[in-house]
Amino acid sequence: MLNRFPLRLSAKATAILAFLAAWSLLSPSVLAAGSKGHSPNAKPSRGGWQEDFSGSSLSKKMWVVASGQAPGYRAGDHIGYYDPSNVKLVSDSTGSYLRLQLTQQTGTVDTNPGGTVSHGALVYSKSKYGYGTYEWRMRMSSTSSTPTGAGDSVSGSVSAGFVYVNNSQTEIDFEFSGLDPDTLYMVNWLNPNPQSDPTDADETFDTLYPFTVSTTFHDYKFIWQPGEIDFYVDNDFQFSHTKNVPSAPAYFMINHWGTDSGNWGGTATVGTTRYFYIDSVKFTPSP
Repeated sequence: MLNRFPLRLSAKATAILAFLAAWSLLSPSVLAAGSKGHSPNAKPSRGGWQEDFSGSSLSKKMWVVASGQAPGYRAGDHIGYYDPSNVKLVSDSTGSYLRLQLTQQTGTVDTNPGGTVSHGALVYSKSKYGYGTYEWRMRMSSTSSTPTGAGDSVSGSVSAGFVYVNNSQTEIDFEFSGLDPDTLYMVNWLNPNPQSDPTDADETFDTLYPFTVSTTFHDYKFIWQPGEIDFYVDNDFQFSHTKNVPSAPAYFMINHWGTDSGNWGGTATVGTTRYFYIDSVKFTPSP
């Protein structure tokens, strides 16, 4: 993976800049998920909480659905958006799920009518959280229109469960790039000067390969403590990161966004709808 690292970093840095631009838009253009009369789905769990997405709508006390520009902008070639209509709670005989949809179409980007326009989704917590255990049960980006149906990943997407705040002052990720269909990224960032953009020296990452990220559900967990992050997949320990470990409390996030790049995420797959399913999420604070 080292030979791909500079390319990935360049794309990742570009994505961060776009994400920050989008984040600045959230205040006037955020839609609080849920509707009046619905109680929160989040359940107390040893001082933390657990969300199983079993209600008829997301809890407006717990979650925010973003509306605005997404990462992945390339001048004249690609622009992406977070679209609240791409966030749904769905259910079938196997259970209830949060579904984040992604579509890509040919459209105008700047002055180019033949560019690519992506419409994805971002859900994030209204509160920030610090040290503790963060868990997701997810089936990342695939073409399956049902949670457990047949479907594979295609190029042109990034799906992730992560925490983030303030220009990667804190960022810890489980990420899946459509460019790398058999690879899971486990990443953390510590930007010591959030007034400036993070650099390659601020990132630490490892990969799990080969790994079937998009065809089935897996349990993803990291334990964040002072000076250390331990990553687990399906309850099996994977890596311990002790470099670039952040400390600032951050938002709990889940997103699915489009790309059109030879690097991170891959080139667009126009006309193919992708789905990201989340069965449950959980946070347990450190004692």
